[in-house]
Amino acid sequence: MSESITHLYRRVDEDKEYCFNIAITEPLSPGERDCLRLILADGFLIETVSDQPSLTGERVVEVGPRLNFATAWSSNLVSICQATGLKKVERVERSRRFMVPVGDDLDIFVERSHDRMTECQYFEPLTTFETGVVPEPVYEVDLKSKGPNGLLDIPGISMDEFDRDLY
Repeated sequence: MSESITHLYRRVDEDKEYCFNIAITEPLSPGERDCLRLILADGFLIETVSDQPSLTGERVVEVGPRLNFATAWSSNLVSICQATGLKKVERVERSRRFMVPVGDDLDIFVERSHDRMTECQYFEPLTTFETGVVPEPVYEVDLKSKGPNGLLDIPGISMDEFDRDLY
């Protein structure tokens, strides 16, 4: 199944809004879209969720979760969607969009507005959750015949004799 990304937005305050990046397997019907908007709405007020961002311009920055893993928030929301019959929804990640105050440096604002370990800046609206990173192939380490010293065959591993014997 191929997925596409659709976006919905919810205003938080005058300088911040959420962008919901939604991976779907096929287009949502108007009824399904309204159901999803209700799930994402503030207080189940469907009008709080829109199809277009309310923050626009050069001073808007967006930060959200790194794409190499699905967040717990996404897993919970997908479970809710599945339970309500929205079987076309595969993943939903929530990013934050900010209007950077005039006079503030954009890079410094972004640096202070997110956790670099788990989040990154989105320079364009997401079109896929694919990162393009291919995981390293799995390989076997023969500990049965080589014993603990077989761990030395693993590239980049740094274990002393005590650690090798322990693990």
